[in-house]
Amino acid sequence: MIYQYLPVDRITYGVNIVNEQLLQEVQRLHGERILLVTTNSILSTKAYQNMKESLQSSGIALFETCSKQHVPGNILMRDIHAIREFSPNLIISCGGGSPIDAAKILSFVLADDVKTEESLYLYSDNVGAKSIAMKNYIPHISIPTTLSASEFTSIAGVTNGEDHLKYKFSHLNMTPKVVFLDPAFTVETPEWLWISTGIRAVDHAVETLYSPTPNPINTGLALQALKKLYYYLPQSKAEPENLRARLECQIGAWLSLFSVVNIKLGLSHSIGHQLGARFNIPHGMTSAIMLPHVMKFLLSRTYNEQAQIPEVLGKVDIKMSVKDKATIAPGLIKDLIEKLEIPHRLRDFNVSREQLLPLVTNVLKDIQGEENSFVLQTEDLREEITSLLEAAY
Repeated sequence: MIYQYLPVDRITYGVNIVNEQLLQEVQRLHGERILLVTTNSILSTKAYQNMKESLQSSGIALFETCSKQHVPGNILMRDIHAIREFSPNLIISCGGGSPIDAAKILSFVLADDVKTEESLYLYSDNVGAKSIAMKNYIPHISIPTTLSASEFTSIAGVTNGEDHLKYKFSHLNMTPKVVFLDPAFTVETPEWLWISTGIRAVDHAVETLYSPTPNPINTGLALQALKKLYYYLPQSKAEPENLRARLECQIGAWLSLFSVVNIKLGLSHSIGHQLGARFNIPHGMTSAIMLPHVMKFLLSRTYNEQAQIPEVLGKVDIKMSVKDKATIAPGLIKDLIEKLEIPHRLRDFNVSREQLLPLVTNVLKDIQGEENSFVLQTEDLREEITSLLEAAY
């Protein structure tokens, strides 16, 4: 067995840690011309403005570009010529999974001299026509404002507006070199986004437990992630100014997706990728919609794995069998979603039943790419996926 660590230099975490240590990291990485990748909603937040002013007052040149949800390819490549002329030597992303993913893709686009959106997709895992090299890549510092945990991975997705398919890209050097977990940057995150991305982190942890390629490090961390998220997410909702509770949620998100190259995530993620790309549903919401249904669907194949969930949450008694423990796991996650008052049905997002059948084809492509044995052993996968989507309707 081999365990692959991602090339992250350091994770820096704590209240107001960006204000205290970001400039030191920028100087350590010799940042003189910084590409800031964020979203329009982040631009006016107090924490972001303070960070930007601090960088500018230190004589650092900045170029700002904004991404959108699910990283549309045309938006991603819109400023690429101006960015090349600016010639950044450091990237800082600030926001949720979309700007972080956009920064990863831009680091590869700049390193491999990709010039157009059309040529970008040739490097995707879906197509595989060209290999990503990234020999002279630009280092990336990430400051997340949600709990999606994109900052801890070497993968990113881009949505093609033509075929509505989400294309996956992966390379170890796409991993951010430095991550700052600072709850002060999350205070102005909309509640629905904070809470729903927390469920996305729960989804990471659950699907890590029944990954077809398990290992003791990720399993142990996923269990601790579930414990933190299960108890601190409701507290952060009830007490939005409680920075300590928010930091515990951030740490839970980190533990949920640690060196993810060592595992394969599952069916909830595969369906969620395509729900997001086709219907513009945020990924946290897709997890709220699909995860309990997927857990129930896979239950008979994953009793041992799912039994660990109520155990770590302290929801079992000594007389319960493994099967009995596992059987209550989907309900515990469903109850958490309902307690947090997150929309969790496809019809909550104006998806019609007639739109489900075309969606299945893209979901099947995603599943085949993940090569998840727990899912692929299904006899009639198309029919089962259709039934799952019907159950989530």
